[in-house]
Amino acid sequence: FFFLQLSTIYHSKCRMNLFLQDELVAVVHVNSKLNIQEEITPAELPNIPLVLRERGSGTLDVFERALSQHNLKLSSLNVLMYLGGTESIKLFLEHTDCMGIVSIRSVHKELVAGTLRVVEIKGMPMLREFNFVQLQGQEGGLSQVFMRFAGHHSKNL
Repeated sequence: FFFLQLSTIYHSKCRMNLFLQDELVAVVHVNSKLNIQEEITPAELPNIPLVLRERGSGTLDVFERALSQHNLKLSSLNVLMYLGGTESIKLFLEHTDCMGIVSIRSVHKELVAGTLRVVEIKGMPMLREFNFVQLQGQEGGLSQVFMRFAGHHSKNL
């Protein structure tokens, strides 16, 4: 079995089991000099400097799909940097005046500590699912044990 983010892939020989649902959010550092309200519209995005995940990442794919729902393209945005991981984005936000797009799960600690804040993008939900994928007929054994374990512990994520 393997773990898959994209919920749009389907194959008759595969069985998909939902692992967890996630949401991407826009965040800024609380000390940022950007004049960004608690809520913005998608039309405001081209005017905001951004730091995003690198090409090929699932996070960037979800963000691009959400943009397309508002007739926006990544090329129309002011992307300062593409980085290879969420931790890099969070560190970058500490030292720059820009906004990042990350999983809400990845910034829980910073939101509680008050170092980052979420900026709502009105009418632009960025939702994704993570699924376990198995070949039909191979549902037992160690993979089932792992999926139960992961499902139990994902509640703490």
